[in-house]
Amino acid sequence: MSDWARFLPLSNRDRGDESGAVGSWARPAAELLQAVAAVLDAQPSLLAAATLRPEVTVGADVRDLLTRLGSPWYVRWARASGALNSPSPAVAALDDAALASALRARSTAWKAPGARASIRDLGLVVAVALDLAATHEAPFAIDPLVCGAVALDLAVRSRLPQRSVVTARSLVATDGEWRVGRGPELASTGAAIVLFLAGRGDVPPEDSPEDSPDAEHGSALG
Repeated sequence: MSDWARFLPLSNRDRGDESGAVGSWARPAAELLQAVAAVLDAQPSLLAAATLRPEVTVGADVRDLLTRLGSPWYVRWARASGALNSPSPAVAALDDAALASALRARSTAWKAPGARASIRDLGLVVAVALDLAATHEAPFAIDPLVCGAVALDLAVRSRLPQRSVVTARSLVATDGEWRVGRGPELASTGAAIVLFLAGRGDVPPEDSPEDSPDAEHGSALG
């Protein structure tokens, strides 16, 4: 397990259409979406609360998530670059009270036999969940392998300033047996690393393995 990441190294691989690249990510994505929906049902006021994204509320973040899930790579690129900022018409038409139901509907679809979700879809869900955990202490638990897979995907596609960090340092998860990047080690929690690579946080703070959660129980968030 400790060297599984060497099979997915950082590289200058082509960034073409990867919409067909899928793995066994539908189940963890579905379970995490359901957990996010449960948090929003329990605390509807969170929809108006802030996120780690400047001037973006939780409600707007969820609408962006619903819009981006399953979208083609070029649409995601346009949204990531800021060329597209508004939610899709179908998502824009949803009342705030319907957002949790929309998340559960997507979760149910991913639980269907043969359902497929890409690592990018999983990464979008993980980023929203980690944001909620960091800003509002939402009680999520994410498997270290999931965090590691998302971190690797984000690192390969990263831009400045994230790209400059992962080419100069190795970001090492203290609560999971994975790392991304090259160079001197910078140890931090998997959550901090993923949030940084997703553009939702600063360079991960140095952490001590002794202070991190037991990796066997997943990355405890909240």
